[in-house]
Amino acid sequence: MKVWLIQTGEKIPLQNRERKLRTSLLADSLIRRGHSVLWWVSAFDHFKKEWIFHKDTEISIKKGLKIIALKGTGYKKNVSLSRYFDHRIIAWKFKKWADSLQKPNIIVCATPPHDLAYEAVLFAKRNSVPIIIDVRDQWPDIFVNHFSPLFQKFIKLLLYRDFQMIKKVMKKADALVSMMNTLLKWGLDYAGRNSTWKDRVFYLGYKKTNINTKNKSEKSLEIEEFSKDKFVVTFIGTFANYHNPSILLESAKKLKGIKSLAFVIAGEGELFARLRQRSIELPNVLLPGWLNQEEIENLLKHSHIGICPTPFIADFFPNKMFLYLSAGLPVISAFQGDSKEIIEKYQIGFYYPPNDVGALNECIIKLYKDQVLYKRISENAKKIFKEMFDADKIYEEYAEHVERVAKEYKQLC
Repeated sequence: MKVWLIQTGEKIPLQNRERKLRTSLLADSLIRRGHSVLWWVSAFDHFKKEWIFHKDTEISIKKGLKIIALKGTGYKKNVSLSRYFDHRIIAWKFKKWADSLQKPNIIVCATPPHDLAYEAVLFAKRNSVPIIIDVRDQWPDIFVNHFSPLFQKFIKLLLYRDFQMIKKVMKKADALVSMMNTLLKWGLDYAGRNSTWKDRVFYLGYKKTNINTKNKSEKSLEIEEFSKDKFVVTFIGTFANYHNPSILLESAKKLKGIKSLAFVIAGEGELFARLRQRSIELPNVLLPGWLNQEEIENLLKHSHIGICPTPFIADFFPNKMFLYLSAGLPVISAFQGDSKEIIEKYQIGFYYPPNDVGALNECIIKLYKDQVLYKRISENAKKIFKEMFDADKIYEEYAEHVERVAKEYKQLC
């Protein structure tokens, strides 16, 4: 088959050392199964807030995988008008470009961005192509939640067209998938229907790789030196409001009297400069910046706990949780929904209320002091990762599901 994947917010695998996320992993599985993939992306790096390409670009990455990068305006903040306009431009460019290409056998499109998903659905319906919508976030609902209840009705009125777009996306999709149950239900509620066999949850998962121990980078060596003989609490992710790791600086400040306890806060984002400045007076904190795949694996090897922070009451299942579990790290998370439910059901860590540094520290100290408890939770984490969250299994099943949806659509036509 010819498969179009549409996702503009992930890292593009231009370098072998770049960590592969959901769309890359699905593309790899589809290619292994004999299909060719065209991946529509943004020319702008959402994580680093910098240009990957300076114009609309079409490029072959490897056999079976081609990328079309569309240039918008770029943006400095995740929640901003400039990001809104950036997505509008990319959606408009997709609409113009897509009609000039040979149509695919099936489309898998992520939302957000909802406006690009809207154009993808319209294209699919015009050309009798089945489309699967991969629900990644509750946009635009989540944007409205950033405002106080007094202003939410007004914001909903301003975004009336956006709410209509997302409703049409969900209703017109041939299938809905997501990486968590609460998001799939949200999509089905907008679609106004019950679930069928075509609506599935495929967890984000994580793909483990082997570390090249011979040629370690400066960052890996820095992490190893800092972590030596320490119990390391780790965060790996984007420094943005939704996953704001600032609470770890507060935690480190309160726990700095414990000399063998250290914090590594890895990643980049709009809050990075502010956090780096605040961390200067904390000798028990290291901010190594953005890490490639090998550096991430090396950090995990020297870590003891993985943290999933958020300052909001939010149902989410973050990428980083699977990453931590792959290394057998107990997880301490502030997220609700599937994430909290699985942590408690399988005893793979602890939940703490958002912004509650006292509760977070209690969880850290409990695992730091009780070696028997730590070992039990760590073994649970390894077991659950192998059974439920190994990306090799997840994305083979996802690719097979794409084939089944396409096959049924073809038979019905």
